[in-house]
Amino acid sequence: MRFYFLLFLTIYWFFLILAPLNAFAEDKIYTCRAVIGGYPQSNGKFYMEVEDQEPKPLLDGITVSQILLNDEGVFYKNNPLRRFERLIPYERVADSKEIQEMEEGLRSWDELIALENYRTFYFQYKTDNKESLKRISINGKNDRTSEITIPFDGNPSYFFLRKCEGANEIEIALPDDPNNKLS
Repeated sequence: MRFYFLLFLTIYWFFLILAPLNAFAEDKIYTCRAVIGGYPQSNGKFYMEVEDQEPKPLLDGITVSQILLNDEGVFYKNNPLRRFERLIPYERVADSKEIQEMEEGLRSWDELIALENYRTFYFQYKTDNKESLKRISINGKNDRTSEITIPFDGNPSYFFLRKCEGANEIEIALPDDPNNKLS
């Protein structure tokens, strides 16, 4: 009887250990570092930094971010102390007039950093004392992400172009249906 009990416990623990490992086998995580950063100035021009220039205080102060892709969706993390947070595809919020107006203006920011053939996601970013809206566009062809942050505290918006590295290039399925909106 003791033998069967130990055998049962061994098999049970074996599945408890292997099941979580197998569940995350299809996750693809990409690490993205900022290569261009900037923000609009009061004179209507943009302040920009590029990774090759010195000094670059804006880029030097930015942590790397991570994009996680799996069957459940696209997730984002920009701090090792945070967990991955689900990104909401633009198509799900495109009915909002405010989002449409904001999107028209922010598309030019993607063009400024030469991001093409991308899919856009949103999420509300909260810390203990700040809140903002993040707009993250992922370009599957060039391993790039554009991250635009719109603070709710009145500070100016800012953006980063990030270069991503992972096992493969980022694979975001672009909508095939012409009725789907692609930003």
